[in-house]
Amino acid sequence: MFDIFHTVSAYLEHFLNTISGNFWLTFWFIFAVAIGEAVFIVGLFIPSTPVLLLAGGIIAEGRLPFWEVYFAAVIGAIIGDALSYTIGHFLKDSIKEVWPFRNHKDLIDRGEQFFARHGGKAVFIGRFIPGVKAVIPGVAGIMGMKYSHFTIINVSSAFVWAAAHILPGMLLTAWLKSIGLSLELVIVVGTLVLVALFMLLHYHRRILLFFAPWLGGFGRSIQARWGKQDAAH
Repeated sequence: MFDIFHTVSAYLEHFLNTISGNFWLTFWFIFAVAIGEAVFIVGLFIPSTPVLLLAGGIIAEGRLPFWEVYFAAVIGAIIGDALSYTIGHFLKDSIKEVWPFRNHKDLIDRGEQFFARHGGKAVFIGRFIPGVKAVIPGVAGIMGMKYSHFTIINVSSAFVWAAAHILPGMLLTAWLKSIGLSLELVIVVGTLVLVALFMLLHYHRRILLFFAPWLGGFGRSIQARWGKQDAAH
């Protein structure tokens, strides 16, 4: 498994190092990756997380500007989700009979279930879940979510998503180099950090309920507030 990470990391690091001297080439590459990872189904095949983690590492080394890369990722993510919503909105249920979407009916079905359970929050949460993020914006269009409501969540989540991928790369690079480790480990460690952040974001109720018996009065208030709700689900 580590060999795969090493190969992918080495290739992406070499590519980003190669283009980092050309500001506009780097800008458009990050922009394209951010769009691609959000496009309905296509996003399944775009490695946005390792690209942005490594970009953060190169930013930390002073070879890329932060704000330009950050806004390239934000704008790309917004446009990508908007494109997916538009595809879902116009094709509706017939999308499951159109290539390449018909090859991923199960994933679309899971996306619909996820959206039905979480509503508008699914657009925000889904952006951080590999696989799901490639279908949720399209599913929002299929299921008739108002475009104005979708846009508010799309824009706000894009800023958080870009920061959540670039900043860990920046912070981890300084730390890994201080203990003599290479930039390629940014992908491995960064991915673990992002998974941990998602778990806290998505399952914070279950986590707090689990530890409630050891939290005294605060734990009892959590059980009173959330315990019955979770039991009902």
